[in-house]
Amino acid sequence: MITIQGRVTVQGTDSVPLGLTSVNIANKWVWKDEELKAYGENKRVFVNKKGYYSIQIQKGDTLIFIPNHVIYGRGSAQYTFTNISESQTLNVEIKYNKEAYLKQIKDNPVLEMNLNRHIKQVNPEKLISVSGTIYSKKSNKPLKNVDVGSAFNNSTHGTGTFHLTNNKGEFHLNVPQGNMCSIIALSPNAINFYPQNDTIINLYL
Repeated sequence: MITIQGRVTVQGTDSVPLGLTSVNIANKWVWKDEELKAYGENKRVFVNKKGYYSIQIQKGDTLIFIPNHVIYGRGSAQYTFTNISESQTLNVEIKYNKEAYLKQIKDNPVLEMNLNRHIKQVNPEKLISVSGTIYSKKSNKPLKNVDVGSAFNNSTHGTGTFHLTNNKGEFHLNVPQGNMCSIIALSPNAINFYPQNDTIINLYL
C-alpha cells in the first residue's frame, strides 16, 4: 500500500471547494451490482474542512477527485490520476464553473435550497452509519433493489452515490454527518432526511 495526501483548493485561491469533495479509487468499489449495471459508491475519503486529505491505495490504482458537480461541473477527467506508483503529495486545484452552476439552479429553487442547506450543514470530517430495512406496505415483505443514497456526491461513473436494498430489504451505508440522504431518490415520492448521528430506519413503502 502507498499513501497519497495533499490539499484540494479552488483554482487561483486558497479556498476549499464548497460542499463535499471526495477522493475516489476509480477501480475499487464499496458497493456495485454488475448484473444491474448499478455502480453506487467507490472506495473513497472526503477532503476535510481545510482542504486536506490522505488515502491509502495500491500501486497502479487510479484516483479521481470529485467536487460538488452542481457548482464545479462534471469534468472529473481533469482530476484523474492514473498509474500511481509511489507515496506522494498530490495537490489539486478545482475549477469553478460559474456558468454551469447558474444554469443548473436557474428556475430550480428546490435544488438551490437543498444545495445551500448541504453547504451549511454537511460535515466531511465525521462519517455516520445509516442502515435499516424497507418493506412493502401491501405484503409486509422486504423490498429488494430500493435505492438509498446520499446527495451531492457522485461515484466515478458520474451518478449519485447509492446502495440498493438486498433480498432481505436491508441496506447500510456510511455518509458524512448532515448530508441529505434519499430513499427512492428519483421518484416523485422521494423520502429525504438529514442524519446527524448513526441512524436505523425501518420503513414501509
